[in-house]
Amino acid sequence: MSQRIVSLVPSQTELLAYLGLDAEVVGITRFCIHPAHWYRTKQRIGGTKDFRVDQIAALRPDLILANKEENTQEGIAQLATQHEVWVSDVNTFADALSMIQTIGGLTQRRDAAADLINRL
Repeated sequence: MSQRIVSLVPSQTELLAYLGLDAEVVGITRFCIHPAHWYRTKQRIGGTKDFRVDQIAALRPDLILANKEENTQEGIAQLATQHEVWVSDVNTFADALSMIQTIGGLTQRRDAAADLINRL
């Protein structure tokens, strides 16, 4: 069974694309402009701080990716009452590598994530 993923973070949306999760990503923000074809084809659910909880719920996500700085604590708390939400907090290069590894695990793309980490 395929995951249904909503990304509330533009940089993590790009990571999801790199990991080959085209079919799994069902929702992105209006600021998630890369990859360009996702911007044209994926459901946009508002912005990073003013996302539409009702639109997200309608997508029936299995996983929502958020970020401590990009998204509001209140919005994330509201989403977390009904959905699995993973919140990143990236402050250092080591944090970035850890985030890539974690998202690779959450999305069953460990090998692709490890390859990216090795390349970085």
